[in-house]
Amino acid sequence: MQIQERPEQAREGGFVDRLASSNAGFRSWRERLDLVHRLLADETRELSRSALADIAIYLRFLNTGEISCEEDGRHFRPSHHARIAKKIHDRLARTDAAENTFLVRKIQASLPSTAARFQRAEPLTRIRDIAHRNDIPKDLKREIKTTLQNKLHRCAGPEDLVTSAGILERITAPGASYSSDFVEQFKIFNGELGEFFNARSLEDRLRAFADTVDDETGEVIARFLDLKQKSDLQGQQAALVALTGLRRRLLATSDEAGPEPRLADIALEDFAFPLLSEILNGYEAAGAAAGWDAPLDTLALTLANLELSRVEPEEAAVIGVELQAWRHGFSPEDRDSLLRLKATVERARRLAGEFSDSVLVQLATRAELLGESLGVAPHAVRVFAEGEIRGHLVFQLAKLASTLLRQLREQLAQPPWDVLVAGQASGRVTAADTLGDLEPGPEARIVLLEHAAGDEEIPAGVTGILLAHELPHLSHLGVRARQARVVIASCEEPALLAELRTHDNQWVSLNATPDGIQLEPTVEGETPEHRPRAERLAIPKVTLDPPARVLPVEKIQPRTGGNKSFGARRLLELAPDADFTAPPGLVVPFGVMEQALLADSTLWAEYSRLAGRVNELPPGEFSSATARLRELVARVPVPDEIHIAVERAYGSDQLLAARSSANSEDLPDMAGAGLHDSVAGVTAGRVAQAVAAVWASLWTERATGSRKQAGIPHEAAHMAVLIQPLIEPELSFILHTVNPVSQNLRECYIELAVGLGETLASAATRGAPFRLVCDKKFGQTTMLAFASFSHALHAGPESRLVEHRLDYSQVAFATDPALRAKLGARLARVAGFIERAFGKPQDVEGVIRGDDIVLVQSRAQQGISPES
Repeated sequence: MQIQERPEQAREGGFVDRLASSNAGFRSWRERLDLVHRLLADETRELSRSALADIAIYLRFLNTGEISCEEDGRHFRPSHHARIAKKIHDRLARTDAAENTFLVRKIQASLPSTAARFQRAEPLTRIRDIAHRNDIPKDLKREIKTTLQNKLHRCAGPEDLVTSAGILERITAPGASYSSDFVEQFKIFNGELGEFFNARSLEDRLRAFADTVDDETGEVIARFLDLKQKSDLQGQQAALVALTGLRRRLLATSDEAGPEPRLADIALEDFAFPLLSEILNGYEAAGAAAGWDAPLDTLALTLANLELSRVEPEEAAVIGVELQAWRHGFSPEDRDSLLRLKATVERARRLAGEFSDSVLVQLATRAELLGESLGVAPHAVRVFAEGEIRGHLVFQLAKLASTLLRQLREQLAQPPWDVLVAGQASGRVTAADTLGDLEPGPEARIVLLEHAAGDEEIPAGVTGILLAHELPHLSHLGVRARQARVVIASCEEPALLAELRTHDNQWVSLNATPDGIQLEPTVEGETPEHRPRAERLAIPKVTLDPPARVLPVEKIQPRTGGNKSFGARRLLELAPDADFTAPPGLVVPFGVMEQALLADSTLWAEYSRLAGRVNELPPGEFSSATARLRELVARVPVPDEIHIAVERAYGSDQLLAARSSANSEDLPDMAGAGLHDSVAGVTAGRVAQAVAAVWASLWTERATGSRKQAGIPHEAAHMAVLIQPLIEPELSFILHTVNPVSQNLRECYIELAVGLGETLASAATRGAPFRLVCDKKFGQTTMLAFASFSHALHAGPESRLVEHRLDYSQVAFATDPALRAKLGARLARVAGFIERAFGKPQDVEGVIRGDDIVLVQSRAQQGISPES
């Protein structure tokens, strides 16, 4: 579930204003409950997540007294409140969207009881009998009659529970001398009132519920309540097991049983938080003596409870399945077992972080907006926000996962920093959310970066990047960093990056090696010469008068179809003598786009004018100009010959990929990785749109900015399009024939992901790939990391990529060490063969399907040190 509105969007639809203005017109708790019912009652519209969030927050503010209630001058017994609550429960029960369950549960927990005894015409009559007792002082009798009996039967509200609790405290205080029968009756009444306001203790709720269920469920409740009293670590672990089982039983109860099972489950979820806190404190005190079994059991149970609470239930369930699979035969002495477990625990921590970021933090943001509209004190809003983030089970999940990851790193002797590009750099420490937030400038900067999608262009002046999350080493951003000699490392322990913020705006030196990083203050202005880029990068000239509008890849030269298309030709020529295959292809050569533009003089005039002045424009106009250039190219009619040739070669049903092949990419000194667009999953009938999209990507903002930064004249850049059959793979990989981190010439470095390779190249999907190094001579394979991506990408209809959730216990490469060794050795042989054939280190993309290794691209590897 995600609530993704920015604060300025939160008022869209006027719901917040409507809620706040309606609230101002009402005074009592009953009226405001009825307001909630009326806001929810319109079943012609699906309840939006934002509206449910606002209602959950509003009810919380009501129940905690942050929005004060008072009598409205009318007489409504508590039965009216109970019946309103039942209508709200009934409406929420018809809300089908699973992603809303988290918010629905919050609303349910804030409503009064709907039990039948509270819907009677005269509920809570015990207080009337108490107010007429003759064994209590007259002033107390008068107080009970006016502040509780009469008030409850006129205009009940959460304030009455406060009143009752105050009286109970006085009559049970040390030295109080009230009759035991009176005190006992008032205690019972206070419990009934707590039940009405849905404020009973967990124990009281479960004991009352046990009287209404079958004997087996009653025994489960009794066992949990017994274990709940245990204070030792073993007893607390048993209590968590019992709690989880009881929750499963309650949630399996038929909806006809009413809301009570759900409310009991919510109370159990709330209790799981302090119980887990005690258990985790026990593990911390035990240290290494806690071993692996008990913490991993607790991790699995925490995930199970999140699944039961409908917090990312599919992801929580799959992570739990992986944990169970990896624990069979687990040995802390086996490195691959540790790495595989580490990937799954990383996935669990990411679940906690993403849920916190996308839901809890956004819920807190909405609370600020709603609180301001309702006049709630800022302190109360802050307390609510902090409570939502730090009081949820995902907080305990993150804490436990972080502890396990530290232990795993210690066992593996791994540093908390994953160095993608080693080296030295100096610059001013600058914190940023994304690289797009940085303005280009001449001053050297070391960026503490919160988020990276993996296909960004590195702004001028950036000498180092320290990233707050994992990133595939061979992503586009990683390739560009190597090309530009920008030091880059990602942090596996977010707290460490937070510590580096103490250096914000200071001049520092950064030294990154495969063993970790060092960041130290240094003399301002000292900057290693580590970005040797020419003022203007020369790119190959091309032929703009092609012999045909479509050419087979076998006839392509760099001047007619670019280095990427020529590389595809070379792979096709090499394949018969190697342990790989390569797909055939067609190429729309250089000049076809220009011919199509020239055919429309008006279009060409605007295109030429914008292209000639785009570099002179300020940032805001630069973005709009590149967007307009893409729009102009997309309007160009694609020649019919292209569709005809593609259909003749591949038929009408074959899925294809249209890939960019510009003369400004795949160069020895500039990879241009990710600057342009490729379109996957099209058929011949849609290939024209795909070609136009690739042409238009000559003017993506990142491609245009990259040419500007490299000093490449825009008029010198041209686009060809490589069209190949799309291979739906089991695994995709990117292979560097020289280890890019250690610069070891004997080793190749490989990253693999399940499904299509976009997961590797763009890094837009959070997580890490399989990482391995292989000796090119002997084929020995060493796993560096197991994959932790939550989804694989596959080709869907109409060029859409479709996500499929991953369970690595069903992925052979993760489970079969013999397969890993065999495939690693084959890829090592392929790496050596390709490197020799091209005469230099190569950056290779390919896929694995069955026993076939299929190479789709090879280009010069960037960032190889001359000394290597």
